Amino acid sequence: MEFSAYFLDKEFSPEEYVPEKEHNPFGLRGALRRKVMVCRDNQPVLLVHIFVDSDKEGYLLEQCFSELLLNEHHIAILFGQHVHILDIASQQIRTVYLNDYVGDLYPLPDVNAGVLSDTFLAATFEYVFLVDIHGSIIWQSPMCAVDGVLISEVADGVIYGRGDWDPPGGWEPFRLSLNDGTFIKP
Repeated sequence: MEFSAYFLDKEFSPEEYVPEKEHNPFGLRGALRRKVMVCRDNQPVLLVHIFVDSDKEGYLLEQCFSELLLNEHHIAILFGQHVHILDIASQQIRTVYLNDYVGDLYPLPDVNAGVLSDTFLAATFEYVFLVDIHGSIIWQSPMCAVDGVLISEVADGVIYGRGDWDPPGGWEPFRLSLNDGTFIKP
């Protein structure tokens, strides 16, 4: 049994019946912005409605980045300032609020593996977070950038990355401890 998932526009309506789940942890401030189709062996099994929050003035708190990372039991949905973690069997969703726009998700220990791990890194525009599959933030790094964080590798307990401090193109390398997210001096 193999699971897959992909984003759809919020207006998408399936031609045949697919169970649907609305996930709006924002109450009246929430706005439906995307849908995620979950498939088992390429057959649709669940359509998840993804909402985003709005600020006090009513502006939506979203940006252009979105990503899905999954394994045989969970799907991590990156959208806006949140990572939503769907337990496929129970269809329960936990939302992790990162208080910054999320840019990328990285599985561990191989950040290029493409398969969701029990703990993973979430890189925002300014920080790196270590998150577990149950929706808990294990640690948050010090500020690594002002306009984007990229992780290139994790090796021997060290996270190697770059942060953009002077956009565009002001990328500076950094190293973080995988244990607690603190900077490691070169």
